[in-house]
Order: sequence, then C-alpha cells, then structure tokens
Amino acid sequence: MIRFAFIFSFFILCGQVDVQAQQGTTDEQLAGYYLDTGEYQKALLYYEKLYGENPKASNYEGLLTCYTKLENYKEAEKLVKKQLKKFSSNTYYIDLGTIYEAQGKESDANSAYRDAITNLPESQGLVIRTANEFIRRNKLDLALETYQYGKKILAGRYPFSYEIAGLYGSMGDTQKMISEYLDLIEFNEAYLQTVQNALGRSIDFESSTENVDLLRNELLRRVQKDPASTTYGEMLTWLFLQQRDFNSAFVQLKAIDKRLNEDGARILNLANLCTNNQEYNVAEKCYNYLIEKGAANKYYNYARAGVLKSRFEKLRTVYPPDTMALKTLRKDYTSTLNELGSVYETVGMLRQKAQLEAYYLDNLEGANVTLNEALDTPALYPEVAAEIKLELARILIARDYIWDASLLSSQVDKDFKNDMLGYEAKLLNAKISYYTGDFDWAQAQLDILKGSTSKLISNDAMELSLLITDNMNMDTIYEPMILFANADLLTVQHKFPEAIVILDSILTTWPGHALTDEILLQRAKIAEEKYDYEEAITFYQRIIIEYYFGISADNALFRMADLYENKLKDPEKAQEYYKQLMVDFPGSLYVVEARKRFRAIRGDAPNQEIREITPDSKVN
Repeated sequence: MIRFAFIFSFFILCGQVDVQAQQGTTDEQLAGYYLDTGEYQKALLYYEKLYGENPKASNYEGLLTCYTKLENYKEAEKLVKKQLKKFSSNTYYIDLGTIYEAQGKESDANSAYRDAITNLPESQGLVIRTANEFIRRNKLDLALETYQYGKKILAGRYPFSYEIAGLYGSMGDTQKMISEYLDLIEFNEAYLQTVQNALGRSIDFESSTENVDLLRNELLRRVQKDPASTTYGEMLTWLFLQQRDFNSAFVQLKAIDKRLNEDGARILNLANLCTNNQEYNVAEKCYNYLIEKGAANKYYNYARAGVLKSRFEKLRTVYPPDTMALKTLRKDYTSTLNELGSVYETVGMLRQKAQLEAYYLDNLEGANVTLNEALDTPALYPEVAAEIKLELARILIARDYIWDASLLSSQVDKDFKNDMLGYEAKLLNAKISYYTGDFDWAQAQLDILKGSTSKLISNDAMELSLLITDNMNMDTIYEPMILFANADLLTVQHKFPEAIVILDSILTTWPGHALTDEILLQRAKIAEEKYDYEEAITFYQRIIIEYYFGISADNALFRMADLYENKLKDPEKAQEYYKQLMVDFPGSLYVVEARKRFRAIRGDAPNQEIREITPDSKVN
C-alpha cells in the first residue's frame, strides 16, 4: 500500500513538472509571437515573468525591446544596469548607450559607448563581438575604434586588419581597405590566400579601374620599400592574373624565381594556366624559360612537352591550319622524343603527336605507331594505358576504321567495368553503334550509361539517347536518321564539306522533318570547328527562334552562351543566355552548369547563396 502511494505521488509530481514545462514553452512562444506582431504591451507581460524566472539572454533582449519600443526608458535603463551587475559583459554598455541616445542624452550615450570599448578584456573574440554589436547598430566609427583598441590591448598577437579592412570597405574607403588587407599579410604570410579572396570580392577587376590602380600602386610602393620580400611580388602576380595580363605575371614571377633561385615551380603553374586560357605566346615564354634552366632541372621534361603542346594548341585555333607549320611541329615532336626517350613525362607528347598525325596530317599509320609506342612506355599505369587505347580508338573512328575502334573500346570496357574509364569506353562503343545505324544496340548501351556517376558521361548518354528516340519513334522511315548519323561521323572525321552535303540533302528531301533542329545544331558545331563563330551563332539563333519547343533549344542556348563566354569574350551576352536557359528550361541537363557559370560571371562568392532566377529577375 505504501509502495502504491509512493508510485502514485511520483506520477503526480512528474505530471506537475511536465505541465510547468509546457506552460513555460507556451509563455515563450506567446511572448515571441506578440513581439513579432508588434503587440509590445502584451509581450511585456510575458517577458517580465520570463526574465524574473530566468534572466537568460533571449528573455533579457525581449524585455529590453518591449521597454524601448514602449519608450519606457527608465525601466529599460534599470534592466540594463541590473544585467550589467549580474554578468558584467561590456556589450551591455552598448545597450545602455542606445537607451541614452534614444532620449537625446548624447553625452551619457558617448560615455556608455566609451565604457563598452575601454572595459574590453584581452580577448580577440570579445573584441570582434563588441565591434559587431556596433556594426549591427550602424555605428561603424565606434566599431573601428573597438578594433583599434583591441589591436592595442592584444599587443601584436592579432592585428584585426582583416576586420578593419572590411569596415573600411563598408565605409567606401578603398585605399585604407587595401592597406589593412596588405598589413594582414605583413603580419602573417599565411593569410595571403585569405586576402586575395577578400580583395577578389571587394574589387571589380574588369571595370573598377580606379580601385585596381589603387591596389597596384600600393603593392608597387611596398615592393620598393621592401625589395627583399616576395610576398608583395606574389600579390602583384595575382593582380595581373585577375586582369588577364599574363605577360606581366610572367615577368613578375620570373623576377621572384631568379631572386630566390627557385626551381621554376611557379613558372610551370603559370605556363599551364596560360595554355588553359589560350594565352599560347606567354605559355611558350614560360616553358622556354624553364628549358633554359637545363636538363638537370626537374621540370625540364615537362617544359619540353609543354612548349610543344602550346604550339599545337595555337595551330589548332586556325582553320584551315597551316600545314607547313604542322609539319615543322611534327619534326620538333620527333626530335624531342628521340632526345628524351620513352619515359612517363613523354606519354603526353606521344598522344599529341598522334593527334597531329591523324587529324591534321592524314597519317593514320604514323598515329597508330606513335600510340603503340606510348603503350610500350615502361612502368605505365593501367589507367594511362586505357586512356591511350581510347585515344587510339577515336583516331581509328576518325580514319574510318570503325570496327577496330570498337574492339579497342570493348577491351577497355571489359578491363574497367565499373570504373569511369569503362563508362567512357561504353559510351564510345554506343556512339560507334549509332554511327553505323545500329540504333537499338546503341540505345541499350545508353540506357546503362544514363545512371553513370559521371555527370558528363550521363548527360552525353541522355542527349544521344533523346536524339535517337525522338527521331526514330516519330517516323518509320529510317533513312533520314541513318544519313544524319553518317553526317555526324563525317563531322567527327573533320570531313566537313561531305557532312554539310548530307545534312542539306535531308532538309531538301524531307522538308519539315523532326531532325531539322538537330541538323541546324550540327551545322553550328561544324561552324565552330571551322572557327566561324558568327555562322555558328546564326544557326543557334535559328534553333532558338524557330524550334523553341524542340529538343535542341536548350542545347543551342547553352552552346551559344559558352561561345560568347569562352571564344568571343563577351560575358554579358553569355550571362544573358545562361539566364534564359535557367528560366525557360529549368529541367534541362545544362541547368546546373549554366547556373554555376552564371554565378561566376555575376561575381558571386563561392559559398554565396544562390539567388532565385525568375523571368523577372534582373541580371546585376
């Protein structure tokens, strides 16, 4: 009986505790609700009770808000002073100053703000927190004073230059912002990347000439002041790269390399960057500088390979290419390979030489020999060997050895079944089946590849699959599709005149056929291959205007945006078409990449939240 009474009492007690907990939650919810809706008198009743029970920060802030909104400054002042006695946090002085300021007591307010600053302990975190409180109340001068006081009391342990620079940026004082950011690097060179990122967000290097000049002049001043330091030289190099002034970047890095007697690693990175950005002349300067260091330099082989690659890429930008220059380049490849021998660093050269032979000098046998030589390179990784086999398969396709190509890609598919290389080989085999008119087999392979973890392979598979299904299901006549696939193959083989004849014949023989927009897209691709960008744009625009509801419109928009961004160097036009793609074709395969590029052109920070794109959105 006693045991039963104890258990009963226990449950009664638990129930009371639970009711009290629920009541407390209800009071907090109601207090917050009335505060949010501006019913401060009602909110006050709850917050006075809540604060009396628990003077935690949220209850204090809610009660203070009620007092100030109701202009009950006497009670607000009492509350803040009470909080100061309990917790002695210097940020409460800012609350007190705000109350005085609301009453027009400027002297008392300034005194309270001074107390908030001068009562700061030697704590980096509390200095930042206090400054942020001032910033939140739009008192930037006091925030700046807080950081300067923090710099003093921490005595060289942390300069607050990053935070001060951000404040100067908000205040529109670019000169002082730049100076503070550079002071941070002077304090610790480890902040170099941090400062570059911050300046990249703060300065428009394309249009803000005045601010760019301020940065350049400040860097030059500091270089002259401390010529032994390489940090500002690195910053100058970074500045030149933001402006795409690759030649000045090379001059600067070369000076650093010589001053420090380095091995040329910085120059090699710049050379590769120049090649990727089609700045081939500067890339050649970089590679030749490394070559002049001699064969003992660890980057010598890479430089010999790089200078040839850069020359090859430059020759490929002209249509038709300069045959004599290509033959000279082939001789240079041969002599360089004879000098360096078959080593891992020369595998890339062998692949490039094979491409040169097959695609530009009509020498399939030479390309075949060259790639087989690459396969015989000692200690070759299996993955690299597979890549070479796929390269050889593509060259065989280009020279019309279709089934030999299929055999090679099947080998790679078998050896790397669940690897990216295997998926790439399977996609190549699916394309071979498509080129030869075996659409059912191609479709079966493409269905497997649609689920590939590689977005690029998956998208390519879905695009080709859509082409086949869209045009095979709508018409029982196979001939147009077979002809189109043949023209596609001829395009891959760089037999552009023959491809154009077939494409035009489809339009003439079957006017209004479902393939029409695809034919226009193919003509645009051929125009791009011939570097006739204006003609390519003409075809893309026809698709967008005349076949806006076809399967090629989103593709045309993306390709045209890419053309404007990377070939015609017109980012505003590119941004316009990326936006149109996102708005009009939200389910497109290209939307993710288009959004990424749109944001990059707009200048968003990498971690910035994506703003919603709608038909009414303004492109800033």
